[in-house]
Amino acid sequence: MRKLSMTFVMLCGALVSGCQGEELEQPAHEQPRGTGTESSVASIRQGVVSAELAASLSCIETYVNAGTCDWAHWSELWDTCQAYAHPELDDGFFIDEVQSGNCTAANWPTLREQIIAPRSPAVRVRESCDVGSQVIQEAGSNGCHTLAAVASGSYVDVPMGKAVTLHAGTNCTGDSVTVENDANLCETSFESGASANDQVRSFRIQDVVALPSPYSYDCGANEPTCVKNFNSRLGALNKKHTVKLVRVTLAGRTTPSMATIRGNVVDLYNYYAVASRHQVSLQITGTQTVAVTSTNCADAKGQARRAVTGASAFLTVYSLPSGLCSTSNAGSNSVNLRGSLYRDYAHEVGHVLGLAHSSVRDPATGKVTSSGDSSSYMGIFASDNYTLPQLHWLGWTKKEELVKVNSAIDSGGFIDVTLRPLGTNADNTSSLPLGAVWDNPDTDQRLFIAVPKPRTNGTNQIEGGTVFVHRAPKCEGCTGMAMNTMQLARFGARSVNEHKADALFVKPVGFTSNFVQESGKSVEVFTSVTVRIRK
Repeated sequence: MRKLSMTFVMLCGALVSGCQGEELEQPAHEQPRGTGTESSVASIRQGVVSAELAASLSCIETYVNAGTCDWAHWSELWDTCQAYAHPELDDGFFIDEVQSGNCTAANWPTLREQIIAPRSPAVRVRESCDVGSQVIQEAGSNGCHTLAAVASGSYVDVPMGKAVTLHAGTNCTGDSVTVENDANLCETSFESGASANDQVRSFRIQDVVALPSPYSYDCGANEPTCVKNFNSRLGALNKKHTVKLVRVTLAGRTTPSMATIRGNVVDLYNYYAVASRHQVSLQITGTQTVAVTSTNCADAKGQARRAVTGASAFLTVYSLPSGLCSTSNAGSNSVNLRGSLYRDYAHEVGHVLGLAHSSVRDPATGKVTSSGDSSSYMGIFASDNYTLPQLHWLGWTKKEELVKVNSAIDSGGFIDVTLRPLGTNADNTSSLPLGAVWDNPDTDQRLFIAVPKPRTNGTNQIEGGTVFVHRAPKCEGCTGMAMNTMQLARFGARSVNEHKADALFVKPVGFTSNFVQESGKSVEVFTSVTVRIRK
Protein backbone atom coordinates (compact mmCIF):
# COMPACT_ATOMS: atom_id res chain seq x y z
CA MET A 1 0.00 0.00 0.00
CA ARG A 2 1.23 3.48 -0.90
CA LYS A 3 0.76 6.05 1.83
CA LEU A 4 1.65 9.74 1.84
CA SER A 5 1.44 12.15 4.77
CA MET A 6 -2.06 11.77 6.03
CA THR A 7 -3.34 14.14 8.67
CA PHE A 8 -6.10 12.91 10.90
CA VAL A 9 -9.57 14.20 11.31
CA MET A 10 -13.15 13.11 11.39
CA LEU A 11 -15.73 10.47 10.71
CA CYS A 12 -17.63 7.68 8.35
CA GLY A 13 -19.28 5.34 4.83
CA ALA A 14 -19.10 4.16 0.86
CA LEU A 15 -17.38 2.02 -1.76
CA VAL A 16 -16.40 1.81 -5.38
CA SER A 17 -17.63 2.38 -8.85
CA GLY A 18 -16.45 3.30 -12.23
CA CYS A 19 -16.62 5.59 -15.27
CA GLN A 20 -15.76 6.77 -20.17
CA GLY A 21 -15.89 10.18 -21.64
CA GLU A 22 -18.58 9.53 -24.20
CA GLU A 23 -20.91 12.49 -24.57
CA LEU A 24 -24.55 11.50 -24.74
CA GLU A 25 -27.56 13.24 -26.15
CA GLN A 26 -28.97 15.75 -23.73
CA PRO A 27 -32.00 14.16 -22.13
CA ALA A 28 -33.75 17.54 -22.14
CA HIS A 29 -36.50 18.67 -19.89
CA GLU A 30 -39.75 19.89 -21.34
CA GLN A 31 -41.00 20.04 -17.79
CA PRO A 32 -44.80 20.13 -18.18
CA ARG A 33 -46.71 22.77 -16.29
CA GLY A 34 -50.35 23.64 -16.65
CA THR A 35 -50.79 21.52 -19.78
CA GLY A 36 -53.68 19.54 -18.41
CA THR A 37 -51.88 16.31 -19.18
CA GLU A 38 -48.91 16.34 -16.84
CA SER A 39 -48.43 17.76 -13.38
CA SER A 40 -45.70 20.28 -12.80
CA VAL A 41 -42.52 19.59 -10.87
CA ALA A 42 -42.11 22.78 -8.87
CA SER A 43 -40.14 24.27 -6.01
CA ILE A 44 -41.40 26.30 -3.09
CA ARG A 45 -39.19 29.31 -2.57
CA GLN A 46 -39.20 32.77 -1.10
CA GLY A 47 -41.00 35.29 -3.27
CA VAL A 48 -38.05 37.66 -3.05
CA VAL A 49 -36.02 38.71 -6.07
CA SER A 50 -32.36 38.90 -5.09
CA ALA A 51 -29.98 41.22 -6.93
CA GLU A 52 -28.45 38.19 -8.63
CA LEU A 53 -31.82 36.85 -9.81
CA ALA A 54 -32.87 40.32 -10.95
CA ALA A 55 -29.68 40.53 -13.04
CA SER A 56 -30.40 37.15 -14.65
CA LEU A 57 -33.98 38.17 -15.42
CA SER A 58 -32.77 41.45 -16.91
CA CYS A 59 -30.31 39.53 -19.07
CA ILE A 60 -33.06 37.19 -20.24
CA GLU A 61 -35.20 40.22 -21.11
CA THR A 62 -32.54 41.33 -23.61
CA TYR A 63 -33.03 38.02 -25.38
CA VAL A 64 -36.80 38.44 -25.16
CA ASN A 65 -36.65 41.89 -26.75
CA ALA A 66 -34.33 40.61 -29.47
CA GLY A 67 -36.71 37.76 -30.26
CA THR A 68 -34.09 35.17 -29.33
CA CYS A 69 -35.55 33.76 -26.11
CA ASP A 70 -36.09 30.50 -27.93
CA TRP A 71 -34.81 26.96 -28.07
CA ALA A 72 -32.25 27.75 -30.77
CA HIS A 73 -30.51 30.17 -28.39
CA TRP A 74 -31.16 28.25 -25.18
CA SER A 75 -27.59 27.18 -24.38
CA GLU A 76 -26.24 30.68 -25.03
CA LEU A 77 -28.98 32.27 -22.90
CA TRP A 78 -28.49 29.69 -20.15
CA ASP A 79 -24.78 30.45 -19.83
CA THR A 80 -24.82 34.19 -20.50
CA CYS A 81 -27.67 34.95 -18.09
CA GLN A 82 -26.51 32.44 -15.46
CA ALA A 83 -29.95 30.83 -15.34
CA TYR A 84 -28.31 27.77 -13.79
CA ALA A 85 -27.64 29.71 -10.59
CA HIS A 86 -31.30 30.19 -9.65
CA PRO A 87 -33.86 27.52 -8.71
CA GLU A 88 -36.56 29.83 -10.06
CA LEU A 89 -35.07 29.37 -13.54
CA ASP A 90 -33.97 25.76 -13.12
CA ASP A 91 -37.05 23.91 -11.84
CA GLY A 92 -38.22 23.00 -15.33
CA PHE A 93 -40.92 25.63 -15.77
CA PHE A 94 -38.84 28.24 -17.62
CA ILE A 95 -37.25 25.77 -20.03
CA ASP A 96 -40.70 24.38 -20.82
CA GLU A 97 -42.00 27.87 -21.60
CA VAL A 98 -39.01 28.51 -23.87
CA GLN A 99 -39.47 25.20 -25.68
CA SER A 100 -43.17 25.95 -26.07
CA GLY A 101 -42.48 29.31 -27.73
CA ASN A 102 -43.96 31.34 -24.87
CA CYS A 103 -40.85 33.41 -24.07
CA THR A 104 -41.92 36.39 -26.18
CA ALA A 105 -42.00 40.14 -25.66
CA ALA A 106 -45.80 40.10 -25.45
CA ASN A 107 -45.81 37.35 -22.85
CA TRP A 108 -42.72 38.39 -20.87
CA PRO A 109 -44.43 40.47 -18.11
CA THR A 110 -46.69 37.54 -17.27
CA LEU A 111 -43.93 34.97 -17.66
CA ARG A 112 -41.58 36.94 -15.41
CA GLU A 113 -44.18 37.02 -12.63
CA GLN A 114 -44.78 33.29 -13.04
CA ILE A 115 -41.04 32.63 -12.76
CA ILE A 116 -40.59 34.48 -9.47
CA ALA A 117 -43.90 33.44 -7.90
CA PRO A 118 -43.77 30.59 -5.37
CA ARG A 119 -45.01 27.43 -7.09
CA SER A 120 -46.29 25.11 -4.42
CA PRO A 121 -47.55 21.70 -5.55
CA ALA A 122 -51.23 21.37 -4.65
CA VAL A 123 -53.68 18.55 -4.13
CA ARG A 124 -56.17 18.74 -6.99
CA VAL A 125 -59.54 17.00 -7.20
CA ARG A 126 -60.73 16.41 -10.78
CA GLU A 127 -64.23 15.84 -12.05
CA SER A 128 -63.65 12.61 -14.00
CA CYS A 129 -61.29 9.65 -13.97
CA ASP A 130 -59.28 11.21 -16.81
CA VAL A 131 -55.96 12.56 -15.51
CA GLY A 132 -56.43 15.64 -17.68
CA SER A 133 -60.02 16.42 -16.64
CA GLN A 134 -61.27 19.66 -15.14
CA VAL A 135 -59.99 20.58 -11.66
CA ILE A 136 -62.95 21.21 -9.38
CA GLN A 137 -60.96 22.07 -6.25
CA GLU A 138 -57.35 22.39 -5.16
CA ALA A 139 -55.64 22.97 -1.85
CA GLY A 140 -52.03 23.34 -0.76
CA SER A 141 -52.27 23.52 3.02
CA ASN A 142 -52.46 20.68 5.49
CA GLY A 143 -55.80 20.08 7.16
CA CYS A 144 -59.35 19.20 6.19
CA HIS A 145 -60.92 20.54 3.00
CA THR A 146 -64.61 20.05 2.13
CA LEU A 147 -65.74 20.09 -1.47
CA ALA A 148 -68.59 22.33 -2.61
CA ALA A 149 -72.02 20.79 -2.05
CA VAL A 150 -72.52 19.99 -5.74
CA ALA A 151 -69.01 18.67 -6.29
CA SER A 152 -67.50 15.23 -5.95
CA GLY A 153 -64.31 13.80 -7.29
CA SER A 154 -63.06 11.06 -9.59
CA TYR A 155 -59.31 11.76 -9.73
CA VAL A 156 -56.89 13.25 -7.21
CA ASP A 157 -53.41 14.70 -7.88
CA VAL A 158 -51.17 14.11 -4.86
CA PRO A 159 -47.79 15.90 -4.65
CA MET A 160 -44.86 13.85 -3.41
CA GLY A 161 -44.46 14.16 0.34
CA LYS A 162 -48.18 14.45 1.02
CA ALA A 163 -50.73 11.86 2.15
CA VAL A 164 -54.36 12.57 1.30
CA THR A 165 -57.22 10.88 3.13
CA LEU A 166 -60.38 10.92 1.02
CA HIS A 167 -63.67 10.92 2.93
CA ALA A 168 -67.22 10.07 1.90
CA GLY A 169 -68.62 12.65 4.35
CA THR A 170 -68.09 16.37 4.78
CA ASN A 171 -65.60 17.74 7.32
CA CYS A 172 -63.42 14.65 6.90
CA THR A 173 -65.91 12.17 8.31
CA GLY A 174 -67.26 8.82 7.21
CA ASP A 175 -65.79 6.10 5.00
CA SER A 176 -62.23 6.88 3.95
CA VAL A 177 -59.09 5.78 2.14
CA THR A 178 -55.57 7.28 2.26
CA VAL A 179 -53.43 7.71 -0.87
CA GLU A 180 -49.84 8.95 -1.28
CA ASN A 181 -49.80 8.97 -5.10
CA ASP A 182 -52.14 10.33 -7.76
CA ALA A 183 -55.34 8.28 -7.52
CA ASN A 184 -57.87 7.32 -10.19
CA LEU A 185 -61.02 6.98 -8.08
CA CYS A 186 -62.72 4.80 -10.69
CA GLU A 187 -60.26 2.17 -9.49
CA THR A 188 -60.05 3.15 -5.80
CA SER A 189 -62.16 1.82 -2.93
CA PHE A 190 -62.87 3.12 0.55
CA GLU A 191 -61.92 0.96 3.53
CA SER A 192 -65.44 -0.50 3.48
CA GLY A 193 -64.91 -1.76 -0.06
CA ALA A 194 -67.30 0.78 -1.58
CA SER A 195 -66.11 2.63 -4.69
CA ALA A 196 -64.63 6.08 -4.04
CA ASN A 197 -65.58 7.31 -7.51
CA ASP A 198 -67.90 10.29 -7.32
CA GLN A 199 -68.28 9.71 -3.59
CA VAL A 200 -65.57 11.97 -2.14
CA ARG A 201 -66.97 14.96 -0.26
CA SER A 202 -63.89 16.05 1.70
CA PHE A 203 -60.20 15.30 2.06
CA ARG A 204 -57.46 15.75 4.63
CA ILE A 205 -53.87 16.66 3.64
CA GLN A 206 -50.90 15.84 5.83
CA ASP A 207 -47.16 15.38 5.46
CA VAL A 208 -45.59 11.98 5.06
CA VAL A 209 -43.13 12.09 7.94
CA ALA A 210 -39.87 10.15 7.94
CA LEU A 211 -39.24 8.12 11.07
CA PRO A 212 -35.97 8.87 12.89
CA SER A 213 -33.11 6.79 11.52
CA PRO A 214 -29.38 7.10 10.82
CA TYR A 215 -30.46 8.83 7.57
CA SER A 216 -33.26 11.01 8.96
CA TYR A 217 -31.70 12.87 11.85
CA ASP A 218 -31.65 16.17 13.70
CA CYS A 219 -28.62 18.35 14.43
CA GLY A 220 -28.28 19.35 18.06
CA ALA A 221 -27.02 22.70 19.30
CA ASN A 222 -23.86 20.97 20.58
CA GLU A 223 -23.11 19.32 17.22
CA PRO A 224 -21.16 21.95 15.23
CA THR A 225 -19.98 19.41 12.66
CA CYS A 226 -23.51 18.13 11.87
CA VAL A 227 -24.86 18.90 8.37
CA LYS A 228 -28.62 19.39 8.47
CA ASN A 229 -30.79 17.96 5.71
CA PHE A 230 -33.73 20.27 4.95
CA ASN A 231 -35.57 17.84 2.65
CA SER A 232 -39.04 17.40 4.16
CA ARG A 233 -39.96 14.54 1.83
CA LEU A 234 -37.61 11.81 3.03
CA GLY A 235 -40.50 9.73 4.30
CA ALA A 236 -42.14 9.80 0.87
CA LEU A 237 -38.88 9.06 -0.98
CA ASN A 238 -37.29 6.32 1.04
CA LYS A 239 -39.66 3.39 0.83
CA LYS A 240 -40.77 0.76 -1.65
CA HIS A 241 -41.53 2.50 -4.95
CA THR A 242 -44.48 1.14 -6.88
CA VAL A 243 -43.64 1.49 -10.57
CA LYS A 244 -45.85 1.04 -13.64
CA LEU A 245 -44.29 0.40 -17.07
CA VAL A 246 -46.03 1.71 -20.18
CA ARG A 247 -44.78 0.91 -23.67
CA VAL A 248 -46.17 3.47 -26.13
CA THR A 249 -46.43 2.39 -29.76
CA LEU A 250 -47.13 4.28 -32.98
CA ALA A 251 -47.55 2.80 -36.43
CA GLY A 252 -44.37 3.07 -38.50
CA ARG A 253 -42.08 3.73 -35.50
CA THR A 254 -40.17 1.47 -33.14
CA THR A 255 -40.40 1.38 -29.35
CA PRO A 256 -38.03 -0.48 -27.01
CA SER A 257 -39.38 -3.85 -25.95
CA MET A 258 -41.08 -4.31 -22.60
CA ALA A 259 -38.16 -6.54 -21.61
CA THR A 260 -35.73 -3.67 -22.29
CA ILE A 261 -37.87 -1.21 -20.33
CA ARG A 262 -38.17 -3.60 -17.42
CA GLY A 263 -34.43 -4.34 -17.50
CA ASN A 264 -33.52 -0.65 -17.26
CA VAL A 265 -35.95 -0.07 -14.39
CA VAL A 266 -34.65 -3.10 -12.50
CA ASP A 267 -31.04 -1.97 -13.06
CA LEU A 268 -31.93 1.54 -11.85
CA TYR A 269 -33.54 0.25 -8.67
CA ASN A 270 -30.66 -2.14 -8.05
CA TYR A 271 -28.46 0.97 -8.07
CA TYR A 272 -30.93 2.82 -5.79
CA ALA A 273 -30.96 -0.11 -3.36
CA VAL A 274 -27.18 0.19 -2.93
CA ALA A 275 -26.94 4.00 -2.98
CA SER A 276 -29.88 4.46 -0.57
CA ARG A 277 -28.51 1.77 1.79
CA HIS A 278 -31.59 -0.34 1.04
CA GLN A 279 -34.07 2.35 2.00
CA VAL A 280 -35.50 2.30 -1.55
CA SER A 281 -36.86 -0.85 -3.18
CA LEU A 282 -38.93 -1.69 -6.25
CA GLN A 283 -42.33 -3.20 -6.86
CA ILE A 284 -43.43 -3.27 -10.51
CA THR A 285 -47.19 -3.09 -10.19
CA GLY A 286 -48.15 -3.44 -13.83
CA THR A 287 -47.11 -3.32 -17.46
CA GLN A 288 -49.18 -2.05 -20.35
CA THR A 289 -48.70 -1.42 -24.05
CA VAL A 290 -50.63 1.57 -25.37
CA ALA A 291 -51.07 2.41 -29.05
CA VAL A 292 -51.33 6.12 -29.93
CA THR A 293 -52.30 7.66 -33.25
CA SER A 294 -50.96 11.22 -33.03
CA THR A 295 -47.52 12.12 -34.38
CA ASN A 296 -47.51 15.26 -32.20
CA CYS A 297 -45.42 14.66 -29.08
CA ALA A 298 -47.68 16.39 -26.55
CA ASP A 299 -50.87 14.95 -28.01
CA ALA A 300 -49.44 11.43 -28.12
CA LYS A 301 -48.30 11.64 -24.50
CA GLY A 302 -51.79 12.80 -23.54
CA GLN A 303 -53.34 9.87 -25.41
CA ALA A 304 -51.02 7.48 -23.62
CA ARG A 305 -51.81 8.86 -20.19
CA ARG A 306 -55.56 8.67 -20.74
CA ALA A 307 -55.28 5.07 -21.95
CA VAL A 308 -53.39 3.78 -18.90
CA THR A 309 -55.50 1.67 -16.57
CA GLY A 310 -54.97 0.23 -13.13
CA ALA A 311 -54.05 1.71 -9.78
CA SER A 312 -51.75 4.71 -9.74
CA ALA A 313 -48.11 4.23 -8.78
CA PHE A 314 -45.26 6.16 -7.20
CA LEU A 315 -43.69 6.29 -10.68
CA THR A 316 -45.01 5.60 -14.16
CA VAL A 317 -42.42 5.04 -16.89
CA TYR A 318 -43.56 5.86 -20.44
CA SER A 319 -41.24 4.51 -23.14
CA LEU A 320 -41.95 6.48 -26.32
CA PRO A 321 -41.68 5.56 -30.01
CA SER A 322 -38.50 6.61 -31.79
CA GLY A 323 -38.62 10.10 -33.25
CA LEU A 324 -41.95 11.01 -31.67
CA CYS A 325 -40.51 13.45 -29.14
CA SER A 326 -37.26 15.38 -29.41
CA THR A 327 -36.52 15.09 -25.71
CA SER A 328 -37.10 12.97 -22.64
CA ASN A 329 -38.74 14.64 -19.66
CA ALA A 330 -40.03 14.14 -16.14
CA GLY A 331 -43.33 15.05 -14.51
CA SER A 332 -44.31 14.94 -10.85
CA ASN A 333 -44.67 11.15 -10.79
CA SER A 334 -43.80 10.03 -14.31
CA VAL A 335 -41.03 10.02 -16.88
CA ASN A 336 -41.30 10.05 -20.67
CA LEU A 337 -38.27 8.45 -22.32
CA ARG A 338 -37.47 8.76 -26.01
CA GLY A 339 -34.89 5.96 -26.03
CA SER A 340 -33.44 3.13 -23.98
CA LEU A 341 -30.27 4.65 -22.48
CA TYR A 342 -29.97 3.60 -18.85
CA ARG A 343 -28.47 6.95 -17.86
CA ASP A 344 -31.59 8.70 -19.20
CA TYR A 345 -33.65 6.62 -16.78
CA ALA A 346 -31.36 7.67 -13.90
CA HIS A 347 -31.50 11.33 -15.03
CA GLU A 348 -35.26 11.65 -15.48
CA VAL A 349 -36.21 9.61 -12.41
CA GLY A 350 -33.71 11.77 -10.52
CA HIS A 351 -35.94 14.73 -11.37
CA VAL A 352 -38.95 12.91 -9.93
CA LEU A 353 -36.97 12.33 -6.73
CA GLY A 354 -36.24 16.06 -6.47
CA LEU A 355 -32.89 16.50 -8.21
CA ALA A 356 -32.13 19.33 -10.64
CA HIS A 357 -29.20 19.62 -13.04
CA SER A 358 -25.50 19.30 -12.30
CA SER A 359 -23.43 21.95 -14.05
CA VAL A 360 -19.75 22.94 -14.20
CA ARG A 361 -18.07 26.33 -13.78
CA ASP A 362 -14.63 26.72 -15.29
CA PRO A 363 -12.48 28.08 -12.42
CA ALA A 364 -10.24 29.98 -14.86
CA THR A 365 -12.84 31.70 -17.00
CA GLY A 366 -16.02 31.50 -14.93
CA LYS A 367 -17.84 30.02 -17.94
CA VAL A 368 -20.58 27.60 -16.96
CA THR A 369 -21.40 24.44 -18.88
CA SER A 370 -25.04 23.66 -18.19
CA SER A 371 -25.56 20.04 -17.11
CA GLY A 372 -21.88 19.40 -17.85
CA ASP A 373 -20.89 17.57 -14.66
CA SER A 374 -19.89 13.99 -15.47
CA SER A 375 -19.79 13.08 -11.76
CA SER A 376 -23.60 13.04 -11.69
CA TYR A 377 -26.39 11.39 -13.65
CA MET A 378 -27.98 14.86 -13.55
CA GLY A 379 -25.51 16.07 -16.18
CA ILE A 380 -25.54 15.03 -19.84
CA PHE A 381 -22.50 12.77 -19.75
CA ALA A 382 -21.97 9.17 -18.72
CA SER A 383 -21.76 8.77 -14.95
CA ASP A 384 -21.93 6.27 -12.08
CA ASN A 385 -23.84 8.13 -9.40
CA TYR A 386 -25.35 11.39 -8.26
CA THR A 387 -23.17 14.02 -6.56
CA LEU A 388 -22.65 13.89 -2.79
CA PRO A 389 -24.95 16.89 -2.12
CA GLN A 390 -27.66 15.17 -4.16
CA LEU A 391 -27.22 11.90 -2.26
CA HIS A 392 -27.40 13.86 0.99
CA TRP A 393 -30.58 15.61 -0.17
CA LEU A 394 -32.16 12.22 -0.91
CA GLY A 395 -31.40 11.12 2.65
CA TRP A 396 -28.85 8.52 1.57
CA THR A 397 -26.01 9.60 3.90
CA LYS A 398 -25.65 9.23 7.66
CA LYS A 399 -25.01 12.08 10.08
CA GLU A 400 -21.40 11.01 10.69
CA GLU A 401 -20.60 10.73 6.97
CA LEU A 402 -20.53 14.51 6.46
CA VAL A 403 -18.41 16.97 8.45
CA LYS A 404 -19.35 20.63 8.68
CA VAL A 405 -16.09 22.61 8.82
CA ASN A 406 -17.28 26.17 9.56
CA SER A 407 -16.43 26.24 13.26
CA ALA A 408 -13.04 24.60 12.77
CA ILE A 409 -12.05 27.09 10.05
CA ASP A 410 -13.41 30.07 11.98
CA SER A 411 -11.46 29.12 15.12
CA GLY A 412 -8.28 27.63 13.68
CA GLY A 413 -7.95 29.14 10.21
CA PHE A 414 -7.90 25.78 8.46
CA ILE A 415 -8.79 22.12 8.87
CA ASP A 416 -7.43 18.88 7.44
CA VAL A 417 -10.11 16.32 6.60
CA THR A 418 -9.43 12.77 5.43
CA LEU A 419 -12.16 11.56 3.07
CA ARG A 420 -12.97 8.15 1.71
CA PRO A 421 -14.14 7.88 -1.92
CA LEU A 422 -17.87 7.90 -2.61
CA GLY A 423 -18.06 5.17 -5.27
CA THR A 424 -21.50 3.57 -5.32
CA ASN A 425 -22.34 4.98 -1.87
CA ALA A 426 -22.65 1.45 -0.53
CA ASP A 427 -22.71 1.24 3.25
CA ASN A 428 -19.26 0.98 4.74
CA THR A 429 -17.69 0.32 8.11
CA SER A 430 -14.95 2.91 7.58
CA SER A 431 -14.69 5.67 10.17
CA LEU A 432 -13.78 8.22 7.49
CA PRO A 433 -16.37 10.71 6.24
CA LEU A 434 -17.55 11.01 2.65
CA GLY A 435 -17.49 14.79 2.53
CA ALA A 436 -16.50 18.06 4.15
CA VAL A 437 -19.19 20.73 4.03
CA TRP A 438 -18.95 24.49 4.43
CA ASP A 439 -22.13 26.54 4.90
CA ASN A 440 -21.80 29.99 3.37
CA PRO A 441 -23.09 32.28 6.14
CA ASP A 442 -24.08 34.97 3.63
CA THR A 443 -26.21 32.83 1.30
CA ASP A 444 -28.31 29.67 1.31
CA GLN A 445 -25.48 27.82 -0.45
CA ARG A 446 -23.10 25.11 0.72
CA LEU A 447 -19.83 23.73 -0.58
CA PHE A 448 -19.36 19.96 -0.56
CA ILE A 449 -15.81 18.59 -0.89
CA ALA A 450 -15.74 14.91 -1.87
CA VAL A 451 -13.91 12.21 -3.82
CA PRO A 452 -16.40 10.66 -6.29
CA LYS A 453 -14.35 7.63 -7.37
CA PRO A 454 -11.80 5.31 -5.79
CA ARG A 455 -10.49 4.20 -9.19
CA THR A 456 -10.61 5.03 -12.86
CA ASN A 457 -12.95 2.88 -14.93
CA GLY A 458 -14.65 2.87 -18.33
CA THR A 459 -17.64 5.11 -17.61
CA ASN A 460 -16.04 8.55 -17.92
CA GLN A 461 -12.72 10.36 -17.61
CA ILE A 462 -12.82 10.95 -13.86
CA GLU A 463 -9.68 9.49 -12.36
CA GLY A 464 -9.62 7.65 -9.08
CA GLY A 465 -8.84 9.92 -6.12
CA THR A 466 -9.95 13.10 -7.91
CA VAL A 467 -11.33 15.72 -5.51
CA PHE A 468 -14.47 17.64 -6.50
CA VAL A 469 -15.89 20.77 -4.90
CA HIS A 470 -19.62 21.27 -5.53
CA ARG A 471 -21.86 24.15 -4.61
CA ALA A 472 -25.44 23.28 -3.73
CA PRO A 473 -28.38 25.04 -2.05
CA LYS A 474 -29.38 24.25 1.51
CA CYS A 475 -32.89 24.36 0.07
CA GLU A 476 -34.98 25.12 3.13
CA GLY A 477 -38.64 24.63 2.21
CA CYS A 478 -37.88 23.33 -1.29
CA THR A 479 -39.97 20.68 -2.95
CA GLY A 480 -39.93 19.26 -6.44
CA MET A 481 -36.93 19.50 -8.77
CA ALA A 482 -34.81 21.53 -6.40
CA MET A 483 -31.36 20.09 -5.68
CA ASN A 484 -29.05 21.50 -8.36
CA THR A 485 -25.27 21.33 -8.04
CA MET A 486 -22.40 23.32 -9.55
CA GLN A 487 -18.91 21.84 -9.88
CA LEU A 488 -16.52 24.63 -8.87
CA ALA A 489 -13.22 22.77 -8.71
CA ARG A 490 -11.72 19.41 -9.67
CA PHE A 491 -8.16 18.26 -9.03
CA GLY A 492 -6.15 15.09 -8.50
CA ALA A 493 -5.00 13.65 -5.20
CA ARG A 494 -1.37 14.38 -6.15
CA SER A 495 -1.96 18.07 -6.89
CA VAL A 496 0.45 20.38 -5.05
CA ASN A 497 -1.60 23.54 -5.56
CA GLU A 498 -4.37 25.23 -3.65
CA HIS A 499 -7.65 25.40 -5.56
CA LYS A 500 -10.14 28.24 -5.00
CA ALA A 501 -13.86 27.50 -4.79
CA ASP A 502 -15.94 30.53 -3.86
CA ALA A 503 -14.62 31.68 -0.47
CA LEU A 504 -12.57 28.55 0.23
CA PHE A 505 -9.15 27.27 -0.74
CA VAL A 506 -8.69 23.51 -0.89
CA LYS A 507 -5.45 21.58 -1.28
CA PRO A 508 -4.74 17.82 -1.15
CA VAL A 509 -2.07 17.03 1.44
CA GLY A 510 -2.06 13.24 1.45
CA PHE A 511 -3.67 10.05 0.22
CA THR A 512 -3.63 6.30 0.63
CA SER A 513 -3.95 3.85 -2.25
CA ASN A 514 -3.06 0.35 -3.37
CA PHE A 515 -2.68 -1.38 -6.69
CA VAL A 516 -4.67 -4.33 -8.03
CA GLN A 517 -4.07 -6.41 -11.14
CA GLU A 518 -6.87 -6.45 -13.73
CA SER A 519 -6.54 -7.97 -17.22
CA GLY A 520 -2.79 -7.81 -16.93
CA LYS A 521 -2.79 -4.14 -15.94
CA SER A 522 -2.00 -2.50 -12.61
CA VAL A 523 -4.90 -0.31 -11.45
CA GLU A 524 -4.56 2.17 -8.58
CA VAL A 525 -7.40 2.14 -6.05
CA PHE A 526 -7.60 5.09 -3.64
CA THR A 527 -8.83 4.43 -0.11
CA SER A 528 -8.54 8.00 1.23
CA VAL A 529 -7.59 11.54 0.27
CA THR A 530 -6.73 14.20 2.85
CA VAL A 531 -7.52 17.83 2.02
CA ARG A 532 -6.60 21.07 3.78
CA ILE A 533 -9.43 23.62 3.75
CA ARG A 534 -9.12 27.32 4.58
CA LYS A 535 -10.76 30.63 3.80
